[in-house]
Amino acid sequence: MKLNCDKGILLEGLNLVGRAVSARTTKPILECVLLFTQTHKGLTLCGNDLEMSITTAVMEADVEVPGMIALNAKLFTDIVRKMPGDVIQIEVDEKGVAEVTSGRARMKIFGLPGEEFPLIPEHELEHVSVRHRMKTTTLRDMIRHTIFSVSMDQSKLILTGELFDIKGGLLQVVSVDMHRISYRSHVFSPPEQGEHSAVIPARALHELSRVLPGDEEAEVTFYFTDNRVVFDTADFTFVSRLLVGDFIRYDQIFNEDFNTLLTVGRAELLNSLERALLVAGENKLVPIKLEMTETELIVTASTAERGHAHDEIPCEREGQDLIIYFNPRYIIDALRAIDEDKVVIKFTGAKSACTVRGLVTETEDGTTVPIGSKTARDDQKYLIVPLRGPA
Repeated sequence: MKLNCDKGILLEGLNLVGRAVSARTTKPILECVLLFTQTHKGLTLCGNDLEMSITTAVMEADVEVPGMIALNAKLFTDIVRKMPGDVIQIEVDEKGVAEVTSGRARMKIFGLPGEEFPLIPEHELEHVSVRHRMKTTTLRDMIRHTIFSVSMDQSKLILTGELFDIKGGLLQVVSVDMHRISYRSHVFSPPEQGEHSAVIPARALHELSRVLPGDEEAEVTFYFTDNRVVFDTADFTFVSRLLVGDFIRYDQIFNEDFNTLLTVGRAELLNSLERALLVAGENKLVPIKLEMTETELIVTASTAERGHAHDEIPCEREGQDLIIYFNPRYIIDALRAIDEDKVVIKFTGAKSACTVRGLVTETEDGTTVPIGSKTARDDQKYLIVPLRGPA
């Protein structure tokens, strides 16, 4: 194997696939990045930790001798980064020793046979007839709007991922941690056929969201096999294993009924809760109190160790007065994920979960409606379970 490649292009590819390289493993091959060429068409990189893999699109390179080699990802990346020139030459001998040259600098690194690298068999990714396409920015936002509600409880492994539920031309992404539910939907345009339901590990979605292009015109195509999900962009292919198990029936939990409906400024409520959190501290059992009157939302928090917080926020309230207690972090996470200036919160009682949505303008006459109503295109909502108040 012998080739020349632009240093910047090579580093960009190494940083990308490095996200799928195992940091802690007893298998040296999983600490490697695979370099391979197909005839003289360029260089491709791949990282795979057996749970997810990232493969670059073919990168521009001057390939003199095609081949493949697995090199320790961290060591190779550090070597390339510290090379003095703008062009990197890589030459691999018959013993698997890679010589990396740039300018007057020359270093050697011992590699492993590329054939030992765990590439995903091509036949597992072929013959998939139903593929879905959407903007990369939309998918990235859907992950951002829901990922924080994934459970950390490893005893309920299925809840450590997010449900991707596709039916009727609608993609629904759901996460649950038993104290709250985050929901985000997107209508495919044009409408797409096919139905599929699968749970993708949160770690994979975290990494995917970090590498998805921010270009408004960029698109991602994704599809499911029996035990994997594949995301294709113009720059890379991202593959993740799926979690196995029965996800909760989220569609039966959200309820549009309410006894109290609150409309309040998102930033005002967020800032108030963050101040209250300073008093509540790190104790998740210390609640904040929300008291709703016709024109004001009163936010209070009190602990013997840290002090007392009190805020009065202008609001619009329909229905009954209400006093209810919450873990402030759960509402803060939802408010940070909502982009609208105002939020609508529906309550059915002091001991029942509330539903939080943004308030958006969707109608032609400029009237505002809660996102998720019949006039809204996509839906984003959060269900949050209250805490028991002081005795």
